[in-house]
Amino acid sequence: MSRIPLRTSIVGGGAALSPARRAVMFDLLGVWFEGYGEDYFNEELDGVDHCVLQEEPDTGQLVGFATLYQREPVVDGRAVGLFHTLHCILDRRHWGSNALVRAMVAFMLDHARGEDGGRPWYWHYSAVGYRSYRYMPSLFRRHAPNPEQALDPFDRAVRDWVGRTCFEQYYDTESGLVDWNWQGYGLTEAARAISEAKLDSPGVSLFRAVNPRWADSVEVLCQARLSDDNLTDFARRWFPPSPVSTPVSG
Repeated sequence: MSRIPLRTSIVGGGAALSPARRAVMFDLLGVWFEGYGEDYFNEELDGVDHCVLQEEPDTGQLVGFATLYQREPVVDGRAVGLFHTLHCILDRRHWGSNALVRAMVAFMLDHARGEDGGRPWYWHYSAVGYRSYRYMPSLFRRHAPNPEQALDPFDRAVRDWVGRTCFEQYYDTESGLVDWNWQGYGLTEAARAISEAKLDSPGVSLFRAVNPRWADSVEVLCQARLSDDNLTDFARRWFPPSPVSTPVSG
């Protein structure tokens, strides 16, 4: 596992990405997902609003990325702000660095903190594995899915709006699961591998409870409010309320 500090930057949507950079991003995605067409991936990039990029500082090689949609819909008569992470991928050589997620969440929190119209902001993503789900309980006091917490009606309405809008008929409102059921699409063998040593850990057990069909590439829609009162003590150390620069190294 590499400990090389990575250079992190945040750029606009797909228009800011060269064809060469898009190709590298697709190759990184292909390590974890199979059956994901490159044309479809590029269509997604054309629609995103923000891209978080990670590069090795000495070579400039792209080794990680995250893509974000930003929306401001009206849900149940109330204006809300939404960030939805479509993909968050990091080359396995650099696992152990949290800079990609840290920079992305800092960016979203800074935006939510600057909101002066009373609009609540949320973060959403669909988790197909434990490594992506774990940021919910690590960073947020109230989040979904969580077997120990029931969503209040408005938060549930927001989650279901995102589920129906982003995933259409593949989203189940009762479970919060997304079952694409696409022929040939799914996790690669490397992505499905969870070591036997981790199966009894509390975090993995919790994830398996909220998404028991993860090995079939079923995803679970995750949600948290982006507010200071919803941050865990750990998250408060990562994201203090005073103005700070977006972290750029792990």
